[in-house]
Amino acid sequence: MMRIANPFRECWPSAFKYGTKGSAAFKMFQAEMHQLLKNLEAKGAPADDDTDIGSQLLRVMAANPNISRDRILSEIGILFVEGFETTGHTTSWTLFNIASMPGVQEAVAAELDRAGLLVKPGCPPPRELTWEDLKSLPYLTACAKEAMRMLPVVSLMARVTGRDMQVGQYKVPEGTLVATPLFAVHNTVHNWEQPERFKPERWLDVPTETYVFGSTAPAATASGSSKRGITYMPFSEGPRNCVGQSLAKMEVLSLLAKLCATFRLELAPEMGGREGVQSRESTHLTLQTAGTKGIRCRLHPRAALVDASGCASAIC
Repeated sequence: MMRIANPFRECWPSAFKYGTKGSAAFKMFQAEMHQLLKNLEAKGAPADDDTDIGSQLLRVMAANPNISRDRILSEIGILFVEGFETTGHTTSWTLFNIASMPGVQEAVAAELDRAGLLVKPGCPPPRELTWEDLKSLPYLTACAKEAMRMLPVVSLMARVTGRDMQVGQYKVPEGTLVATPLFAVHNTVHNWEQPERFKPERWLDVPTETYVFGSTAPAATASGSSKRGITYMPFSEGPRNCVGQSLAKMEVLSLLAKLCATFRLELAPEMGGREGVQSRESTHLTLQTAGTKGIRCRLHPRAALVDASGCASAIC
């Protein structure tokens, strides 16, 4: 992100804070990607039934010899970085909101209980989470969507214009780098009622599979959004949207369901409450927190929970 914002960092890294360290880390990352590509090529042509990502890249390279190795290496790098950092931070921000907003964790637990997925003291273990369950947890999905609205981990989407364009009163020439500030789109009062509040219920009238919101008349009638264009797109939109969004949604919802079903979450006291965490919001490559504290939560096993009278029994 810093190299894009200031191209001189690549030429004179020592002139910038952490520039030398960042340059060395980037070179090490490039070397790892080069080695990974060599390993893929050494395996030879993939079998017809081999559909993993590496095999698909080899097929693309074979069918398009004009594509440079640097382009392929950049795609491999994107798959690695976008495959874990964005998913991890999205899960963390969602757990933070579930743990710190009154009533939200209880509503999530009730939904998981109705689905037969909640761990309860004195009861047999619940059944295992299945793929179909991920489509049948609307409130948990709403929590994830609302976290991605308030705190989009990728807060800026950049594109290069393919032709001359008119945007309002501005003329944008072909070849111009244009960035869409998702954080602003997701958090402006022009698009959302009380955008500063974490309100999962605003998503309950929106289909669970919808992650581009406000672009059509039916979606725009749901609670909390205006009818003027797209007001929510955490995975971007169009032919260059997030290639790994299906995997990301599955990972995030699976993690949330298992953690919330197994543990009661409590924001650690040293975080300073919601205000303490929010005051440390910091955008680097993704939206995270400044410093080394991160977002710390205490996990209390639900199987060992007791009520105020000391009873650990539950209705199974």
